[in-house]
Amino acid sequence: MEYKTPRQLDESPLEGGNIDDIDKFNAPPAGHSLTDAPGQYTWEKPPQFTDPEEAMTFIIERAEKPEVEENFLRLMLSGVPIEAITNTVCFTGFAEGYWNPDMCEILKPPVSLHFVGLALENEIPATMFNNDPNIKREENRISDEKVMKLMEKNRPDMYNKIMYASDLLLDDSFDERVEQPEMVEQPEAFMDMEEEEVI
Repeated sequence: MEYKTPRQLDESPLEGGNIDDIDKFNAPPAGHSLTDAPGQYTWEKPPQFTDPEEAMTFIIERAEKPEVEENFLRLMLSGVPIEAITNTVCFTGFAEGYWNPDMCEILKPPVSLHFVGLALENEIPATMFNNDPNIKREENRISDEKVMKLMEKNRPDMYNKIMYASDLLLDDSFDERVEQPEMVEQPEAFMDMEEEEVI
C-alpha cells in the first residue's frame, strides 16, 4: 500500500498526471524572454507601414470589404463601443507586424472617425467610449451622505458648523434680519469732472 501525506489526500487528482501541473513555480523566470533569439515574432521585425496615410488606406480597404463591414456594423449595433473596436484593429495590426506601437497610437483617431462615419451612414446609435469617465468618477467618489456621517462621528465641531450654516441658508427670515448697509454717495473723481470753460 502506498503512503499518502495529508496534503496529498486533500488535493484533487492531477489532471496531467505529474507534479508540474500544480507547481506554482513551474514558469519561466523573469527576463526569460530576453534570452530568446531576436526576430522570432512579427513585432520584432521592421513594420510594413511607416507612413500613417498608407496604413490608414490599408485599414479602410480591409474594413470596407462587404463581409467585414457587415461584422463591424453588427458589433456597433450590439453596443460594442467604437473605442474597443478601434483598439482591437490597431493592436491586431501591430501584432501582425503591419506597424509599430507609435503608429498604432497615431492611427487610433482616424480609425475611430472612420467607424463613427460608418455608424452615421447606417443610422446606428453607436457607443463611443468603453466607460463614461464622468460616470466612473462618480462611482469612485464617496457620497456626500457618507462624508457627513463620518464627519458627525469624527469631527463633530466641523459638522455642527456646517449644519448651522445650512440652517441659516434655508431660513427665509434670515435675509430680512440682516440689515443691508446704506450706500454712501462718493465724491466725484477728478478724471470724471467736466472741464470748466475759461472766460
